[in-house]
Amino acid sequence: MHIVKLGGTAVMIDKIKSHLGLKLFMVLAAVIALSVAPLTYIAITAINNYGQQAAELNEVQIRSQASSYLREIVREHADKYQAVFGRIAASVGILGSQISGVYSNLASHSFSPIEEYQYHLSERNGFWMNSVHDPIVSLYWGGAELSPEIKNELSALSHMTPVFRQVLVENPEALASHLISVSGVGQYCTENMKAKDRAFNLPPLTEFDLRDGEPMTVFTASDDDSPGVRWTKIYKDDVIDGLMLTASAPIYNNKGIFCGATGIDVPLDNVIGDILSLGKSRWDDDMVLFSFLLDGGGRVIAIPEHYYPLFGISADISQLTHSADRPDVYLADSSKREVRDFAKNLRNSESYFTEFHEQAVAYLVATHRMEKSGWILGVVVRENDILSFVRESAASLKSTVKSIQRRSVFIGLLTVCIAIGIVFASVKLLVLPLKTLASATRRVAGGDLTVRCPVSTKDEIGLLADSFNSMVSRLQDAQEKQNLYAEALEHQVEKRNIELGDKKNELEKTILQLDKEVERRQIVSEALKSSQQQYIDTLEASMAGVYIIENQTFTYVNSALADIFHTTREELIGENPDNFASDEDKPMLMEYTRLRLQGHKVKPYSIKWVRKDGTTFHGEVWGKIGVWQKKQIMVGTLTDISSVKLKEELLKIQDRRLQKSLNEKEVLLKEIYHRTKNNMLVIISLLDLQVQDIENEEVQRIFVEMQNRIRAMALVHEKLYQSQNLSEIELGSYLQEIIESLLATLVADDGVRFFSDFEPILMNIDYAIPLGLVVNEIVTNSVKHAFPGKRAGRINLSIKKTSTGNIVLTLGDDGVGLPGDFDVANSNSFGMGIVIVSLVKLQLKGTLTIDRVNGTTYRIIFPEPQNTKRI
Repeated sequence: MHIVKLGGTAVMIDKIKSHLGLKLFMVLAAVIALSVAPLTYIAITAINNYGQQAAELNEVQIRSQASSYLREIVREHADKYQAVFGRIAASVGILGSQISGVYSNLASHSFSPIEEYQYHLSERNGFWMNSVHDPIVSLYWGGAELSPEIKNELSALSHMTPVFRQVLVENPEALASHLISVSGVGQYCTENMKAKDRAFNLPPLTEFDLRDGEPMTVFTASDDDSPGVRWTKIYKDDVIDGLMLTASAPIYNNKGIFCGATGIDVPLDNVIGDILSLGKSRWDDDMVLFSFLLDGGGRVIAIPEHYYPLFGISADISQLTHSADRPDVYLADSSKREVRDFAKNLRNSESYFTEFHEQAVAYLVATHRMEKSGWILGVVVRENDILSFVRESAASLKSTVKSIQRRSVFIGLLTVCIAIGIVFASVKLLVLPLKTLASATRRVAGGDLTVRCPVSTKDEIGLLADSFNSMVSRLQDAQEKQNLYAEALEHQVEKRNIELGDKKNELEKTILQLDKEVERRQIVSEALKSSQQQYIDTLEASMAGVYIIENQTFTYVNSALADIFHTTREELIGENPDNFASDEDKPMLMEYTRLRLQGHKVKPYSIKWVRKDGTTFHGEVWGKIGVWQKKQIMVGTLTDISSVKLKEELLKIQDRRLQKSLNEKEVLLKEIYHRTKNNMLVIISLLDLQVQDIENEEVQRIFVEMQNRIRAMALVHEKLYQSQNLSEIELGSYLQEIIESLLATLVADDGVRFFSDFEPILMNIDYAIPLGLVVNEIVTNSVKHAFPGKRAGRINLSIKKTSTGNIVLTLGDDGVGLPGDFDVANSNSFGMGIVIVSLVKLQLKGTLTIDRVNGTTYRIIFPEPQNTKRI
């Protein structure tokens, strides 16, 4: 109220300051008022002093009575709450005692259960639960299956169903009685169907475990193992929307093992609803604004949410979801110093009375500590409500004083009012042109430059109006120029923004490229570190000795090199490698080192090394010049090849022996081939002599054919001893020579010509001789039958190797061809039927096809022979 009055006065003062007419009116009115003020001041002051002294005396008496009265009513209500909490705690103690008896003898209790519940697995939360129609809610969430032990525990606990229900009857404030075991068994008894339904639909274990809730952790999270009943802190219950208090008792078996907790859930509103209520009807006195309840440590148990700001505290209960969530709010954490001070003082006081202020309003606080629980009940009243009687007396006294004042000054005030009215009319007439000018000024200040002042008087005010109009015209011109400039500037800004946007895009691309380059370099750095470690591990794992030489000394050697010199790495590092070379090989080592330093490439070489113990070994040296940290170094390897040297010497001896033996065998084999060829030529000569004595042409023909066959075989041996490897001959040239020899023998003139096209193919003796005999028979048959009457013609030879590993030999003529009914396979001819077919199929493992178009063409296909070693 005082603030409103002060605000109205400030507005009035501002109005006076901004109106010249009001100023003149107030000055004149003040002069008139001061003329009558001294006449009434003395009387008013005397009456006011008397009324003020009477009001102060009355206020002191009422304050004292109010303090005593508030202390009394808060004590009475604290005793009432203590009685309720004591009754609930006693019931919980009985529950804990009886359930402990059940757990002490589970076997006998499970043998004769009172209730037989059927359990099923809930798909929603994974709990095992009984039917919703059973008298209590029975759950198990400690495992995926109901083990025999859990079934016995559930059966034994059915004996507690009547006790759970009786406890609710004896404590009407309670919502439910319950049990939570360490094994994950829970039982919940309530008459509230909504709470019961929520108990069947608890969240899954992945969200919250009841064993982590406040009713259980009041024991499990405490170092105190006393068996008494404990009240939990306020928490958000899992089955109701509001806050909950629980009186919990521990459950121990006969071995003293903690098995769980049982308790009674009491909704906060059911016990202390008169505290949470915003109305006054639940208290006996209308003076009480509200009440509050704290625990012994000053934690807020109950305060109407509407009055949280009054105490400078805050709490969002809507954020609490499970029974592990507690609203931890303390008056000692208040944002207001007065509240923090009286919160500190009331902790150690049985009864406490204080006063604090909020926005110029005084509040009185009275508290009383409950004897057993240690909780603190407090009430808050407005001081103004208590002192209402003082204000009524003061108002009555003021009314009397005002009545006297009105009678004494009525006539003077009437005179003053008439004078003020006359002054007001005169001032208004004088100030009206100024108001018009002020109104025009406000419109110009608001941006309206089209306004003009209509005052046309000839006095100073008229002159001021003309100046004002001229000024507004100039401002209007300046604004138009400013608008044009603003438009141009806006265009320039827009253009500059576009340019900045392009630059920004380019900068972002550059930054992106830099980020990619940094990421690439990081990857390269990590790869280099990994490669360096792998390189070091590889050097250490190498069987060869690895070294690094700088300034003619070892700066790094691996373990293998130290083993080669029969010493340690530490002894080798810092040594000159020339000191370990033998005297005869040291010049070579120094020369190769000099060549490497000059940039020449030096192949690996071996020298003789001398160890510190005097033993020697042959080592193969390899090295390469490089630069490390701007210094020239040589990196290389040293391999102990002593055993290799010894084997090389033995191999050289064996090689000389084998070469000697091989040369002897080659000479012997060439001699065999030569002698075989000569013997076959002797046979041919003998057959030729025999033919001269035979007159039967058919027999002569047979002898000539035999000579040609032997000549073909002799030619193979001739080719063999002329070849380099003594086991293979070039097939094409061999067959060409056979055909040319036959044509020279059987054809008198050049009427039959020979053409060949073959690839260079090496063939061993096992295939060369059959092929030579086959070609001999085919060419002989062609010369005899294909060109009757000395007819001219040609014989073609082709030898190719296919991609499948086969060799294709094609031999044909362009003569008259074979008779249509001639079958080579069934021919009785020795040459055609027996020699050709037998050799192709049996020895060459090939196939023979005959083409009778444009003469006769034989196509022989056989697999390429495998190279076989011949002795």
